[in-house]
Amino acid sequence: MSIHKLLSTTSLIMMMSLVTGCTSPSFPNLGVTGEKMSGTSNSAASVNNASVAGSSGSDQATAQTTMISGEAATDSSEGASSDSGEASTGATYNTAAAAEASTTETTTVHKDPYGGGNEPVPDGDLQLVFIGDSQFDRWRNSSTSISELVGEEMNALHYNLGVGGTCAAIERTQTGNSTTEGNNDYEEANFTAICHMLKRDLNTDDYPISLDEEYETVLYSIQPEKVDYYIIEYGYNDYYMGLDIYNEEDPYDEHTYYGALNLGIKMLKEISPNAHFIICTPCYCRFYNGSGKDMGDAYNVSKGQGSLAYYADFALRLADNIGAKKLDAVSGTTFNLNSYTYKEYLEDNVHLSYKGRVVYAKALRRIILDDMGIYDSANEGDVNAMLSIADY
Repeated sequence: MSIHKLLSTTSLIMMMSLVTGCTSPSFPNLGVTGEKMSGTSNSAASVNNASVAGSSGSDQATAQTTMISGEAATDSSEGASSDSGEASTGATYNTAAAAEASTTETTTVHKDPYGGGNEPVPDGDLQLVFIGDSQFDRWRNSSTSISELVGEEMNALHYNLGVGGTCAAIERTQTGNSTTEGNNDYEEANFTAICHMLKRDLNTDDYPISLDEEYETVLYSIQPEKVDYYIIEYGYNDYYMGLDIYNEEDPYDEHTYYGALNLGIKMLKEISPNAHFIICTPCYCRFYNGSGKDMGDAYNVSKGQGSLAYYADFALRLADNIGAKKLDAVSGTTFNLNSYTYKEYLEDNVHLSYKGRVVYAKALRRIILDDMGIYDSANEGDVNAMLSIADY
């Protein structure tokens, strides 16, 4: 299904809606400029339709849009609950009831606020691109995915490039993309591969199973020069696969979690020089074995390179080093997801529940509004105050 984005004098028809803080490890200043949440990369994709409304100035436009939902295989990680990644799970979800139950307040974001002074790209539209694993990929087209909750509440153009089961980094056996030789050996649509696709030097046709025609439609409808925010979330699958975290000799090594994020953002800055970046850590989670025994949480279970919280710490360090905004979803400081509340936040001990996604979207919303200089702290409270799921 195609998305046609046509600009006229009266309307904008658009769109696409396409997770810690632990004690910081000791390492030198890092260079600057998950997921097998399912154990494997996506094996299929299904298509749904959604109607999304957007506005430009006082004009309101509505578009029939298509998105892609990825399906991921079962997670055998020490009892971490399996990730089907299927948007079809949302088919039985009463989205109308969910929307009615939500206490998320709708915020009108004035396009090009204060005469163009705040929107990163003052083109009249707030444009958000979400890139990540199944934490972003799941529940698309249900009106309850993270990208939809943020985009629709903020009246923004939002594009979901999440692919369930993918990592930020690539394995050591892969060399990545070679533009000089015109080939690549990426085995999945990981973060750097997607960044190459946005640069138009890598084709989606190389991933016919996980990236179908609809994903291509979403990706190629993005105009990089007009993107205001890239919201990036990886880490669980990098942890699960035991991929390297950091290379002291090369901070852009895409075989490492830190390096892949660093390299990908560097590429995105080349095509979107005015865009701002939000780096999201993987979410706090718990692990259970096949007998249902609690094996520990994001802080004390390792797959070889360190705990999930250790990976998350590097994501936060990267954000600080490159001046990006950050969403810490593991320490319980941005919102109160922790060992006491995880059953409320998570639907399968790994992925966010509906209310969990609402709180996550609220956190992203206030980060963006604060960055744009229009967060209303007088009425909404301290931008750094911890959000509580009890309020939703």
